[in-house]
Amino acid sequence: MIFYHASSIGNLKEILPLSKDKGSDDKVAYFTPMRAYALFYLRDMEVNHVSAGMVSENKIISHEFFQDQLRTIYQGRSGYIYACENGDTITLAHTTGIWSAREPVAVTTMEYIDDVYDQITQEVAAGSVQLIRFESLSEEEKQKNTEIMKNYILENNFLTTDSAKARFWAKHYTQAWTLAEAEKAGQNASQPSNR
Repeated sequence: MIFYHASSIGNLKEILPLSKDKGSDDKVAYFTPMRAYALFYLRDMEVNHVSAGMVSENKIISHEFFQDQLRTIYQGRSGYIYACENGDTITLAHTTGIWSAREPVAVTTMEYIDDVYDQITQEVAAGSVQLIRFESLSEEEKQKNTEIMKNYILENNFLTTDSAKARFWAKHYTQAWTLAEAEKAGQNASQPSNR
């Protein structure tokens, strides 16, 4: 079986277990059996935003949470997709469509991706990726997503953090950011003074 791994680094001969395993301190390398899904992992690692998931062996669903999210994250990005043959080293991981290896895996082929957005839109046209555009969402769905994003902003202390991820969320999740600021201000106002 062929597995795929995305990287911003070219000419790798093997994929090393450098990522933290979810739920433990072990180091693993992550793979997927779908090339189209690997494309979504060619993103800005500081922003670290993947809003797609495999729902079956040959189907991916990608959700946009703001206008032109897919284009914003992926247009102009480049990287490499590595194909590896599994010799019983790669095993099913914690999420549908995600597999992992705890030891190095030899690379079979390397493919350079010049524009990730272009490749993903080709996969959408081919039917392997279902893209749910932001503008197709109902007002109720948009409000629900805004609430989820607001909570994420608060849980991760983005309002008081100067990081690439916090700046990205402030710029693109403006309604959720405004609601998070209002909720934080309300919480601070209700706190008793220590004077």
